[in-house]
Amino acid sequence: MSKKNRKIVFYGMLIMAFLAVTIYEFLTPNMSDDLIYWDTVHEANSFFDLFRQEAEHWVSHTGRSVAHIILRIFLYINVKAVFNVVAGAVFILLSLLIYANVQGKREYDVKVYGFILIMMWFLDPAISNTVFWEDGACNYMFTMTIIMGFITLYRKSIEQQKSLLFAIGMFFFGLAAGWCNENTSGGLILFMLIEMGYHIFKNQKKFSSLKPWMISGFVGSIIGFAMMVLSPGNYGRLDVTEEEHTGIVAIMARFLKITLNIKNSYFILVAAFIVTMVLMFYFCERNELFVRSTRFMVLFGLLFAATCYALILIPTSELRSYYGASIYLMTAIAQGIATLSKCKEKLIKASMTCIITISAVFFALAYFDDGANLARIKREFDERDAYLTELAANGGDDVEAPMLRPLWQTRFSFAYESDITEDWRYWINFFMAQHYGLGTIHGVERENWNEY
Repeated sequence: MSKKNRKIVFYGMLIMAFLAVTIYEFLTPNMSDDLIYWDTVHEANSFFDLFRQEAEHWVSHTGRSVAHIILRIFLYINVKAVFNVVAGAVFILLSLLIYANVQGKREYDVKVYGFILIMMWFLDPAISNTVFWEDGACNYMFTMTIIMGFITLYRKSIEQQKSLLFAIGMFFFGLAAGWCNENTSGGLILFMLIEMGYHIFKNQKKFSSLKPWMISGFVGSIIGFAMMVLSPGNYGRLDVTEEEHTGIVAIMARFLKITLNIKNSYFILVAAFIVTMVLMFYFCERNELFVRSTRFMVLFGLLFAATCYALILIPTSELRSYYGASIYLMTAIAQGIATLSKCKEKLIKASMTCIITISAVFFALAYFDDGANLARIKREFDERDAYLTELAANGGDDVEAPMLRPLWQTRFSFAYESDITEDWRYWINFFMAQHYGLGTIHGVERENWNEY
């Protein structure tokens, strides 16, 4: 394929991916924590009052201030369409940052970029939480984009001379990246330690070889990370978390749970990483690109493992907590794909083309089915929202509301995990009653509902 044709296909893939994500964002209603934060945000007296609210949130709830400031700003704007479009753009930006870290690729390399999109769309088991839920997207996709932006700039700048102004900018960029997400920002710090250690070793073990921006970026990330993990609210949440075991047995139980999550939800990514490495060793020439690719893949594979097993420090974690780790591993695999693309073995190239083509066909066939289910879920949310709003306006107190029909569940929606239940004391029932200004909300099976 000529460069001109590759460029057309590359930009076509960008546009299609942006539209695919953005449309699904429009088909996803606000739910769960979105409503809780919406109520708080709309008590703010001004835009700058959001930062006061976040300071209080840091003290009482959690230290992820960067993620929650982003969320508060979107909720303060109060136009979901703005978030939908920006989220679609951030998804594309993250994919391009992964692509930018790949060495040895062709210009407008559609195979490499195609594999990146395939992994991000098909191999994120928590995509409903990390991309298509406003709170979750701000906590995971947006923050991982900040972290990958920092990593990309760091790697691109290692061999360049930079100004003092750049060093100052890297401090603040590092501050934001280190303040994003506990395990993923920890992975970023590990990345910098390894890169700086390698840089010192390569320059005859001279610490003076470290450039000012490397140090300022590292210091910024350490400060941001400390601000996040030292939040008093973190310890309040840990105090109410229950575990079956204590001591070394609890640590072993957490280790086992993390291992099972990797096996059950990320094994395809792990297998792809291993297969790619094996194929490289069998079919690729032992040239400079091979050495750099291998080193890069080992580094990002290590970041994946470290970011996953860092979760051993907390009693329990959701599957979405592995999102940043999976992005690290996807970046490693993308590097392997680029290296294999240089291989002279025709079977390898044919296999790669087949995988991309089959994935594109499956995406096209499944997209409309999942989209239809998202539209049905959103219709049910909108109907229930209008009903509860009307009841609240008429002075309703203890009310009943329909739960979602169980027919339309899709991996692209968080709705069923955050739906109301028959128990009015369930946490989402309680918070929804507060949101609408009602006494209690009791969930009723949709088939038994006849109010609308």
